[in-house]
Amino acid sequence: MHDRIKNWIESKRIKSSSFADKIGVNRATISHILSGRNKPSVDFLRKMEASFPDLNLNWLISGVGFMNKSEERKRIEKTKNIKKIVVFYDDNSFEEINP
Repeated sequence: MHDRIKNWIESKRIKSSSFADKIGVNRATISHILSGRNKPSVDFLRKMEASFPDLNLNWLISGVGFMNKSEERKRIEKTKNIKKIVVFYDDNSFEEINP
């Protein structure tokens, strides 16, 4: 998770010290989390979410999806337009799935 936090900070083009000030935590806390020495607490994650409302916590915690909630919503909207999915198998058969 510390790599994704680093990616988030870099995407916002701020220094880790400014990031610490923005979310209201000690700079040493950020240093320890970014180095992988400590894991972020739930309180830390809540502060990040409060300071950066577009942060996708699912991505931050699991690494699945997109960094920004807006990108995640775009992906979901695109999938709503899918009319049919066709799955092809090795034996040359296929199956149609209507989502």
